[in-house]
Amino acid sequence: MKKLFIFFIGISLLASCNKKEVSVDVLLEQGDVEKIQQKRDQLQAELDAKKADVVRLNEAIAELDPEVKDYALVTAITVNDTVFNHYVEVQGSVLTKNDEQIFPEMAGVMTRLYVNEGSYVKRGALIATVDDGGLRQQIAQQQVQLDLAETTFQRQKRLWDQNIGSEMQYLEAKNRVDALKKGIASMEQQLKKVNVYAPYSGSVEEVITKQGQVVSPGATPIIRLIGLGDLYVEAEVPERYLPTISTGSQTIVNLDAIEKEYTSKVRRVNSTINPASRSFKIEVPMPSDRLIKPNLIANLKINDYTNESAILIPTDIINEDASGAQSVFVVDEVIDSEKNIVSVKRIEVELGKLNDNGEVEVLSGLENNATIIGEGAKSLVEGDEVQLLDYNPNAEMAKEETE
Repeated sequence: MKKLFIFFIGISLLASCNKKEVSVDVLLEQGDVEKIQQKRDQLQAELDAKKADVVRLNEAIAELDPEVKDYALVTAITVNDTVFNHYVEVQGSVLTKNDEQIFPEMAGVMTRLYVNEGSYVKRGALIATVDDGGLRQQIAQQQVQLDLAETTFQRQKRLWDQNIGSEMQYLEAKNRVDALKKGIASMEQQLKKVNVYAPYSGSVEEVITKQGQVVSPGATPIIRLIGLGDLYVEAEVPERYLPTISTGSQTIVNLDAIEKEYTSKVRRVNSTINPASRSFKIEVPMPSDRLIKPNLIANLKINDYTNESAILIPTDIINEDASGAQSVFVVDEVIDSEKNIVSVKRIEVELGKLNDNGEVEVLSGLENNATIIGEGAKSLVEGDEVQLLDYNPNAEMAKEETE
């Protein structure tokens, strides 16, 4: 009998061992895909059952104890009016009005060149000298004749003052002096043209004619000079911005290549529209800076709209219904000031322009100091009770009473 009892106990233990579940680690080591999938489905079913039990337990707690309630956690934003600037972003190029070839004013051999490519010259600096072609000798000869003519004139004048000699002799001597003086003055003026000066400050971009070559006015350029004192950005703006961009519009200029940012104003607005691009050109002056070079790419932000007392809200908290109406949720009533429990109300808003920080201007619907729901607003409906984070309703009410 005893042996029979032991036998039955052994059979029971063996059966229980056979029914023991295989662990996940063992299944993974075995690598049997079918068994792994069965184990996964079994665990998922158990997890779903536990979730359903948790939901039932929460419902039972809410029914048996109304004071225990699971509130949605949201953030609150108090809006305040602020200065709002809207910008139009376009791209342009740095240009200069002083980019030209410099010609001599006198024909001849260029005897001296004083600059090199890349040299920076100031306005009025001597660039080159052209041979005068014997003009200085002619002036010297004329000066000798002038000295003799003046001596002759002085003698004739003394005689004429003593009523000696004829008036014709006196006048001829006088005219001779005047003619020589005018001739010398003209040659001296011509002599000044042998020197070529920089008409403005700038950089020598190219030396075109070498020293010793023959040059002539309007035909033989000596150098190409680029002025850096009157740089500006030229850009094309879409025609829809014509009513809001004008002379004097504030502009931020970014030159990414040299990592520089400048503040300027629109200097000129073209009066015509490009029929191909449907845009108009603008000019924005740039400061004098040797780092700024013509043809640099410039990114412009042109202020086309300003509101001195705008209300701005984040775009990601705005709700939109099927009809296109846009709204936000605001704090309606304080339910429990200690726990920051409030009810919310839906408010339709009229929106304006966007800024670069992900905010949009509210044209109507919200007043200054209104408290709106931030994170979590997308899942709310009218009348929901929520718990606010980092919010003190008592402080808000005290602030409103003070105001």
